[in-house]
Amino acid sequence: MTVKTFPLLLLLFLLSACADREDTASVTENAAATPPVESPEKTDFASGPCADTAGLTTYCGFHNPEDMVLAPDGQQLIISEMGEFMLDTPGQLVLFDLAEKGLAPMDVRFEEPESRWLDASCEIPEAALFSPHGIDLTLADDGSARLWVVNHGGRESVEVFSLVQEDGDWSAIWQGCAQPPGDPFINDVSGLKDGGFLVTHMWDKHQAFEDIVAALTAGENTGWVWRWRPDEGFSQLPGSAEMMPNGIAVSPDNQFAFVNIYMGNRTIKLDLETGEKVGEFDVRQPDNITLDEEGNLWVASHQHDPINETCAAVETGACLLPFQILRVNAQTLEKEVFLAHEGEPMGYTTVAFRAGNRIYMGSAHGDRIASVEMSSAGSP
Repeated sequence: MTVKTFPLLLLLFLLSACADREDTASVTENAAATPPVESPEKTDFASGPCADTAGLTTYCGFHNPEDMVLAPDGQQLIISEMGEFMLDTPGQLVLFDLAEKGLAPMDVRFEEPESRWLDASCEIPEAALFSPHGIDLTLADDGSARLWVVNHGGRESVEVFSLVQEDGDWSAIWQGCAQPPGDPFINDVSGLKDGGFLVTHMWDKHQAFEDIVAALTAGENTGWVWRWRPDEGFSQLPGSAEMMPNGIAVSPDNQFAFVNIYMGNRTIKLDLETGEKVGEFDVRQPDNITLDEEGNLWVASHQHDPINETCAAVETGACLLPFQILRVNAQTLEKEVFLAHEGEPMGYTTVAFRAGNRIYMGSAHGDRIASVEMSSAGSP
């Protein structure tokens, strides 16, 4: 593998490569078992038509549904549909009705509020450029909900919205933003009770790609977690400098942060007060991480060869690269493989989220999400 080719693969595959938009799946030969070829960026891992297979229920019509949260009433999922990775093309937020299984665009309003949250000097974004990535939802003591969104559209920023329910659907009203200093390339966000947030910084966005690859292959740290406080602004979270921080979640009491280190193949647990790393567990290529009401962490883990396997040739349907979903006790960090899957109908899962007795899964590359009953999960 040449130095020139390796960065392309890292760009297209390791770091949430995305397909061109197609609203319906096409019948494409499933070549998920095909061995690596001379030009791995053209390897075809495309899916067949949208169908329930191997215990997974699928729901199509999406575009790169990379991350998800549960709406405050528990009736809908709010899902972040990514644009093309590193090209910062526009995406959108959508609503998925858990009862009706219906999909609809979310009403997102970029209006100047009476007073801005977060950084008062951060300008309202261009709505046409909005390019969401990682998202989070927090509830204030008064019951109001805040939706936090990593935005790549025209800038690297964290946008915050208030949620308003109208006619049974949720609308997101822009309230403010903050832009990390320097040359950030951010990924996922977690809101905090003090009105601040944490956001993962993978590496300096405009750094020469050869330098990024060299650092990662040498085991060097390329990023960290930014913390934003209302009275202090941004500071680097102690103990968070790692090899490409990716997904992040925070304990309900805001004492601990759980950070997925994608290229370090592990998840770390940090004390937010002291900056001490109080634990970690091994997990291959962990992407997003979520926390359920029972104190379980859910981690989406990629199980492919990042050099010889890629989703780049998948233009319609889903990418079928293998994945695992881990369930981890947030206190003890004891882990188990909840689901190991390869093949139809879903692959390259970037997030696992519990809603009731089902685990819903999204992907940064494809036209569908999938779900599985907690009682029926297992290795196929």
